[in-house]
Amino acid sequence: MFSTVAALAEAAGGKIISGDPGAHVGTISSDTRNIAPGDCFIALAGENHDGRTFVADAIGKGACAVIVSGNINVSRQISAAVIEVGDTLYALGELARRRRLSFDIPVIAVSGSNGKTSTKEMIAAIFSKTRKVLKNRGNFNNLIGLPLTLLGLREEHSIAVVEMGINVPGEMERLAQIGSPTIGVITNIHPAHLMGLGSIEGILEQKTILWKSLEPHGVAVVNMDDPMLSRFAQRIKARKITCSLRNGAADVFVCSQIVVSEAKTSFRMSAGGFEIPVSLPVMGVHHAQNALAATAAALVAGASAGEIEDGLAGYAPVSQRMNCFKLRNGGVLVDDTYNANPCSMIAAVEAVISASSGSPFVAVLGEMRELGHQSPSLHFDVGERVGAAKPSRLITLGDLGIEIIKGAVAAGLDESLCHHAADHSEAAALLLRIAPEGAWILVKGSRGMAMEKVVEAVAEELRN
Repeated sequence: MFSTVAALAEAAGGKIISGDPGAHVGTISSDTRNIAPGDCFIALAGENHDGRTFVADAIGKGACAVIVSGNINVSRQISAAVIEVGDTLYALGELARRRRLSFDIPVIAVSGSNGKTSTKEMIAAIFSKTRKVLKNRGNFNNLIGLPLTLLGLREEHSIAVVEMGINVPGEMERLAQIGSPTIGVITNIHPAHLMGLGSIEGILEQKTILWKSLEPHGVAVVNMDDPMLSRFAQRIKARKITCSLRNGAADVFVCSQIVVSEAKTSFRMSAGGFEIPVSLPVMGVHHAQNALAATAAALVAGASAGEIEDGLAGYAPVSQRMNCFKLRNGGVLVDDTYNANPCSMIAAVEAVISASSGSPFVAVLGEMRELGHQSPSLHFDVGERVGAAKPSRLITLGDLGIEIIKGAVAAGLDESLCHHAADHSEAAALLLRIAPEGAWILVKGSRGMAMEKVVEAVAEELRN
C-alpha cells in the first residue's frame, strides 16, 4: 500500500521521529485488536479514549510503525518507527485519499437522510457476481470508516461503493475530498441529525456538497420524487441520471403496481431502454425507491439489465432493517430497529400495514434522537400519522414517546390502546400481554434507544 515507512510518512504529511525509513509497511489499522506483525497503527483520538495509550500494545503485537499526533515518549529500544503528524484523523484521510487516487475505477458514493446503507448494498449486489466490489462494512461511513474502507482498495477491485454519513457541517466536504467519487447518489432529504445540521435547509446544503464535488464528467443520481433534490440538481455541473416512483419522464421509473408482502417488494421498472422485473427480498415502497437509485447508479457504471435484475433479487437485507420473523401465533415480528427519523418511521409503519393485509397491527416505537429543538413537534407529527393508521395497539419508549402518543390520540386513536413503557423489559412484557393473536408487530427507534432489546425479548417467547 505504502511500501516503506518513508512513503507512509510522506503520504500522511508527517515526519519520522524514530525508526527505519526503509522498513516495509503492511496494513494500516486504528484498532490494536487487528494489528498483525508488520502493520502500521494510527493512534486516533476518540470521544472516550486517546489512541496514544494503545501505542505500546500495538508495538507489542509487532507493529512496524505508529502514527501519532503531539508529543509521545519514545524509547530508543522500541522496534517500530514513529511518525508524528499534526492530526491523526486528517492524516488517515490523506492516506486514504492518496490510495483512492491511485485507482482509475468508478467510485459510487451514497448519502441521504434515509436508505443509504440499503442503497449501497443493492448497488454492491448488482455488481458482486461479475466484479470485485469494495464497499463499507455495515455503515462504516464517517471520517474514520470511509478512509479505512478505501485503504482496502486492491488491484482486483474494479468498482467501489461507499456510504457517506454526516451529522455536522463540514464532514461531507472532507468525505468527498477523500473519496473523489465519480457517481454521487443522494437518496432523499428528510429531518435527521437536526441537532448538528440545524434545519432541513441545512441538511440539503451539506448533503449536496457531494454533488457539487463531482467533476463535470461525473454523474449525480437524482431522486425526482424529492422536490428539494430535484430543484437543487438544476444548479450542478455534473451530468444527471434521474429516478422516480411515479414520474415516467425519469431515466429510471416504476412502470407497474408495487406489491408489498411479507419480506418482499415486487414491481417492474423501466431502465436503460429495458423493462426489468424486480423482486426485492425486503418489504416497503421506500425500498423500491432505494432500488431505483441503485439501478440508476449501476447503469452509469456499466451494469446490464440482467445484472440489475439478478443483483436486486440476490440483495441480502441489512440487519435490523425491516427484517421479518414468523411468530408461533401466526403473527409477524418486523425488526426495523437500526435507526429512526420521522420519515423512516412513517415509511416503516406504512410498509407493515400494506404487507399485513388487514391483520392486526401493533407499533412499538422508541423515541427518535438528534432532532434538536423540533424534536417534540416531530414526534407529535409522527404520532398523528401512526394514529391515523389505526393500529390495534401503540407502545412507546423514551421520554419523547409520550409525544407520539399525544399525536396518535389527537388523530383519533383511542387512548386506551396507547401504552408508554418505562424500559425495554416493560415494553416487551406489554407486547406479550396485549398484542392480538396473529398481529404484525413493528419495532423501531433510534440507535441510541437499542430497541433490538425488545425484539430479542419478544422473539425468544414467540418465534417458531
